[in-house]
Amino acid sequence: MKRIFTKALCLVCAGALALSLAACGGKADSAASSTASSSALGSASDYDYQNFNYSDGLDEKGYWEGIRALDYVTLPEDFASVAIKRSDVEPTSEEVEKQISDLLSQHSSTEHITDRAAADGDTVNINYVGSVNNVAFTGGSAENYDLTLGSGTFIDGFEDQIIGHKPGETFDVNVTFPDGYSDSTDASGNAVKLSGQKAVFTVTLNYISESVLPELTDSWVASTLGTSNNIYTVEALRAYYQDQLYTSNLNTAVMDHLLENSTFKSIPQQVMDYQVNQCLNYYSTLAGYYGYDLDGLVQNLLGYESTDDMLAHLESNLEDYAKEALLYQAVAESLDIAPTQEQLDAYSDYTDTYGQNYCTMVALMDAVTSTLTSGAVVS
Repeated sequence: MKRIFTKALCLVCAGALALSLAACGGKADSAASSTASSSALGSASDYDYQNFNYSDGLDEKGYWEGIRALDYVTLPEDFASVAIKRSDVEPTSEEVEKQISDLLSQHSSTEHITDRAAADGDTVNINYVGSVNNVAFTGGSAENYDLTLGSGTFIDGFEDQIIGHKPGETFDVNVTFPDGYSDSTDASGNAVKLSGQKAVFTVTLNYISESVLPELTDSWVASTLGTSNNIYTVEALRAYYQDQLYTSNLNTAVMDHLLENSTFKSIPQQVMDYQVNQCLNYYSTLAGYYGYDLDGLVQNLLGYESTDDMLAHLESNLEDYAKEALLYQAVAESLDIAPTQEQLDAYSDYTDTYGQNYCTMVALMDAVTSTLTSGAVVS
């Protein structure tokens, strides 16, 4: 289960909006979207998500303000010593190699290709100038922009029309902005309507980028990770990822066990509202990045009929996130767990963006996870 409350997603997704469309749930299945049902969550208009603050409703301990989680959650008797099968958490060699492959990709170099046509999947570097009715509009032009063809980053039809062109060519790309796209302005500040409008982009293809991976050798590992991570050989690197994946899998297995075997009396409205506001705020911010209003984003990029339709389909996910949030606090209350100063310091760089209380909550989750993982019985 993908958890919105894991520290990686909590502290990264809001700062990397352009990289993912799935913070609160995946793209809607077309069949499911056509049968949207009403939701107990109500309408997006019922929530003040545009003014959402990550630390709202949290106290200085990282707890839900005014809420005793153990009044809502009954933990299983074995929660402090969950029994886990080693075979369920031991990473496979393929998983370890995937981590190494990802690492090599992060350290790849780029070669500029100019002697062939662009193909689907290529990353191309382009200049472009867009216009509607021969009027250039703000945000419609860029130079030296890297675009992966087939990624769906630009509006429908744009990337397809680059395929087949060679570096050095200049050509027109004809597209139609989807309904719900926000207005822009011209050079004089006059409004330019984009929603549903035909547009022409004059594109120059500068070059095609190809990644060149470094060779995995002891020398490369030592020079790349020796000083920062004290890892000097390929064998040590594999052992490191083996350990990291094992710990991550164990953390997940323990939390899954607790979620499946805990009893939830109810979910406080405050906690449920927080999940909805966080989700809507995320997508609202993302919509602005892509030039949509919120409904335009969820219709054109996420595949839902409306934002309310999205809420209806995400209701179960958001309830799970609320339960997990309560579960962490319930364990902390039961075992009197508090984050260490080191755990708090790990998030000190994020306090200006997310607030101290939110960062304390994430550090508390680390402390709870560490305690539960240490207590797990693996056989």
